[in-house]
Amino acid sequence: MSFRYQENQLNWGSTEYNYDLSKFLSSIDDELIEKYSYRGPYYLYNAELLKERLSLLEKSLPTSTFYYSVKSLSNINILKIIAQFSSFGVDVVSVGELIRSLESGFSPKEIVFAGVGKVDHEIIRALQVGIKSFHVESLQEIYAIERLASEFKLEARIAFRINPGITVDTHEYITTGKDESKFGISARELPKAFEIVSSYKYIKLVGLQTHLGSQLLSIEPYAKSISFLAKLVEKYTEDMKDVSYLSLGGGFGIDYDAMLNCPNAEFNLAELNEAIKVLQKYNLKIDFEPGRFISAYVGALITNVTYLKEKPNFKIAICDAGMSELIRPALYRSKHPLLPIVLHSAEKQKYDIVGPICESADFFAKKIDLPELRVGDQLVIGNAGAYGSVMSSNYNTRPLVPEVLLHDGKFSIIRKPQTYQDLLDLEMV
Repeated sequence: MSFRYQENQLNWGSTEYNYDLSKFLSSIDDELIEKYSYRGPYYLYNAELLKERLSLLEKSLPTSTFYYSVKSLSNINILKIIAQFSSFGVDVVSVGELIRSLESGFSPKEIVFAGVGKVDHEIIRALQVGIKSFHVESLQEIYAIERLASEFKLEARIAFRINPGITVDTHEYITTGKDESKFGISARELPKAFEIVSSYKYIKLVGLQTHLGSQLLSIEPYAKSISFLAKLVEKYTEDMKDVSYLSLGGGFGIDYDAMLNCPNAEFNLAELNEAIKVLQKYNLKIDFEPGRFISAYVGALITNVTYLKEKPNFKIAICDAGMSELIRPALYRSKHPLLPIVLHSAEKQKYDIVGPICESADFFAKKIDLPELRVGDQLVIGNAGAYGSVMSSNYNTRPLVPEVLLHDGKFSIIRKPQTYQDLLDLEMV
């Protein structure tokens, strides 16, 4: 994350650039006011940190290919940076993400299409552009893809996403490998899945995948998946003549408690690189689909303190950003670091940091110790790059906020603020 204070001013740095946020945010605020008459919260991304995260994966897992999970952070300008890295493609879960990825410069052969509920028009579009593969998650999906591939006389390359029945220690909403999960084909369905594929002219099985969930901080679940996949390769050798890759999904965890300086609980990529070596004897490519690990640290939500309320033993700081901008604390009870741009005093007080939405769940933190806050102060809500902006909503008729990219020692507005008229125009029918 690389935040630190210098002379009571918050800086956000990388090995290449150190951004004095007090200076940069003032300039960003001025440009948003001048160009769009906008005052309010916005998402801020750090291009140098993004490149560092991508390079870290390439160097740590040098024999693997990565398919960035677009759903974690999908701004086209972010995707364009990722497209410059030769080891990276993208993992999409909708035709909208497919279109974004193509517009960002990814070739169809660098795109895998996941998701449990692909509908006909999405499958058709992906077939027509010629994506690398569909990660199929049910027997009925295989039938649907074959029906459309046969109709258009196009080859459909698929990979089975197999649910290995492995439980992991993470939030219940982001564990996906349990047997009762909606995700994946169960191991007991595999014989039937292989039988279906062998009987269809336009279906080609090119991969096997497992994905156990998100925010995993130990390699133990991956070790179990590696063992599971190795047994499948041995058991179904005759059915896998066209299989070229095995995927272990994504889910590498990050340290949401990290505050200042560098993250202090990084996922152990070196151990993972050792663990995957047992699969190399099969002469298959080992893929991963990371998202949060790349995008979380590179994004922050910038918000302003609009009111302070005195309570007997703490204060409530009401901000102009809320759960419509960052829903993770309300949805997952997730914790994000909160850092004031300017330190007025080293002495700390207890605060609830809340938003303006008419919901009791609209908060970012409860009873946390922070230096003195004043009305008008700006706060950085860190580690918000993953599942931050992409999960924003128009609840309370609140327009989507702008997005800004720090890069090469300067900044660019990479998403304009949505206007109230933009919202109303959709309903003027």
